[in-house]
Amino acid sequence: MTGKQDYYEILGVAKDASAADIKSAYRKLALKYHPDRVVESEKKTAEEKFKKISESYAVLSDPQKRQQYDQFGHAGIDSRYSTEDIFRGADFGDFSDILRSAFAGMGGFSGSFGGGRERQETSRGQDIEMRLTVTLEEAFSGTEKEIGYARAKKCQVCGGTGAKAGTKPSTCPMCRGKGSITEGSFIFSMQRPCPECAGRGQIIKHKCPSCAGHGLVKKRETLKIKVPRGVISGTSLRVKDKGYESPEGVAGNLYVLVEVRPHQNFERHENDLYTKIEIPFPVAVLGGTIKAHAINKTVQMKIPPHCPSGQIFRLHGYGMPRLNAAYSGDLFVTVSIYVPKKVPAEAKKLLEEYMKIMEQEEKPFYKNLFG
Repeated sequence: MTGKQDYYEILGVAKDASAADIKSAYRKLALKYHPDRVVESEKKTAEEKFKKISESYAVLSDPQKRQQYDQFGHAGIDSRYSTEDIFRGADFGDFSDILRSAFAGMGGFSGSFGGGRERQETSRGQDIEMRLTVTLEEAFSGTEKEIGYARAKKCQVCGGTGAKAGTKPSTCPMCRGKGSITEGSFIFSMQRPCPECAGRGQIIKHKCPSCAGHGLVKKRETLKIKVPRGVISGTSLRVKDKGYESPEGVAGNLYVLVEVRPHQNFERHENDLYTKIEIPFPVAVLGGTIKAHAINKTVQMKIPPHCPSGQIFRLHGYGMPRLNAAYSGDLFVTVSIYVPKKVPAEAKKLLEEYMKIMEQEEKPFYKNLFG
């Protein structure tokens, strides 16, 4: 049909768009134009737009239908497929994710609704993610940190029903408790949340004053988190059932993303540590033993004679402990020769004598070193 709008134009993607780009565009537009997210006066317009978006995605997400459309346009689709055929087998992904997002603004509890699926399915609370910063010393030894965060918990006044004390929710007459209705007019066998009960399957005539009918209330909690030895930045610690609770099912999980703060004396690469240390000139020439600082102790480190500046020494086992393992990384120490700003007169005299000796041995590098 010549009057139909181009599918690519409807989704706002290029004709060479990848499958991932097409799916991403569809999800954004489906969320934006979902009929239950707009005011009553805009519902009809939104429904028409939603139909076009869904039809465009059904065609362009199917390689065979897309090839037919690219070659013959709408005529290639209309001549071969009925409306039912267009949507049959279309991969709309987990459409409930879109519906959860669509209803996220209702009460601030994203993920607390059934998402348009059968109400027999157990609803699970939303997961929570948060960050926790620890020092390198804490990462080395392991630690326990107390955190505070807000989570949705089942309302104790109504027991999660959302109904006022002494009353009960009634089964929704439109969806008969399923929480979803079938939209057969434009998408074959596609379900969406029941507009009468907002996907809950129940009607609450008298809402609980404590939770405003949501069945959940937000509360702030404190929790002690055990950070294991050897933890690295990016490690995610899962705390089971400490996410948002659900009025009907199990709670989600809390995921704590650990970030190890940079250290002023050590650089960390996986389980190895790198540090720098200055050694006196006599030690660099004659050799000796110096103290090197590891993350948790002082180590006696032998310096061989004629040690140049920039020499790297490896101390086995003095790095970071490996996460969930019994061994540790290594400590790499880069030495540099310490040059004092002030030299005592006696020391200066000895150094000048040393310079004369070196000059006789044709070592001009040391000439005028101490001015």
